[in-house]
Amino acid sequence: MNTTSGRVAALIGAIAATATMTATAPAEAATLTPSRITVHATDTTPASGQLFRLQGQVLSSDESVPATVRVKAFRNGAWVQLQGAVVKTNSDNRYDVGIRLQMKGERLLRVIGDPVDPDIRTAHKTITVTVH
Repeated sequence: MNTTSGRVAALIGAIAATATMTATAPAEAATLTPSRITVHATDTTPASGQLFRLQGQVLSSDESVPATVRVKAFRNGAWVQLQGAVVKTNSDNRYDVGIRLQMKGERLLRVIGDPVDPDIRTAHKTITVTVH
């Protein structure tokens, strides 16, 4: 193989590699649609063991969307899933989840809305409740 043939082969290989990366890049680099979650607590100062509710909706482009909603508590430096605190939104795309906290004091809760549509980004909001 002479020098010109080697350069042509290298150039064709580089073009083919670029075309392959260009063809797959948009799907991998797709930007997810932003979302946000609203949270309303029926009581932000519940007694230990008292049931209170977190209610709201997941919104994308100012429209409510179906989602799975999870509630986590911040404990020992990490977010821990609260047992039983996972719900799907109803037919109006609203959620309502009951929470009972035993540990007294100020508690951080993270409410996470994971839209059903995989093209919409997951949203979360952190709230504080004081258990007495």
